Amino acid sequence: MMNILVLGTPDSGKSKKAEDIVMSLSDPSQRVYIATMIPFGEEGQERIKRHKKLREGKGFVTIEKQYNIDQLLTDNKDEISGKTCLLECISNLVGNEMHLESNRDLGDKELTEKITDQVMKIAEESANLVIVSNRFEDDDSFDAETKRYVALTNKVNDALKEKVDQIYELVKGEWVLSEHN
Repeated sequence: MMNILVLGTPDSGKSKKAEDIVMSLSDPSQRVYIATMIPFGEEGQERIKRHKKLREGKGFVTIEKQYNIDQLLTDNKDEISGKTCLLECISNLVGNEMHLESNRDLGDKELTEKITDQVMKIAEESANLVIVSNRFEDDDSFDAETKRYVALTNKVNDALKEKVDQIYELVKGEWVLSEHN
């Protein structure tokens, strides 16, 4: 069982790297793609089309779950149990969870723990979990909500780094692998 985190900046090839990892860990009948993106506007629709095209012919079963992903353990348990899952992507999941009415009163620490715990529950049920996330730099020009989103995404990434077996991080155009556990 492997839990792997793939980190990079937006549009850096993270999805392709993650798919390649999944393909090396499983046969086509054992691949599940957990999609967390809520498609806003034409740009969101285009991104989804591009990602579906990348997965075409690779055997992925797609499950869309934009928040409360631990519900997959009741709603889709048979589809993920013992399979190699690709969770795409933590930054979408963080944004979705941030804006959920039921999470409005959660502080950053609680929300980080909630998301991290839910991801690790999926990891426990699956044979392998490959997690994709954006790595962001803070920017003084960001408004308060965007700064919180960036900080939360980075906190979840840091928490996941402590729990996964391997981390692939794109550094200066090269994939760098670090082992954790």
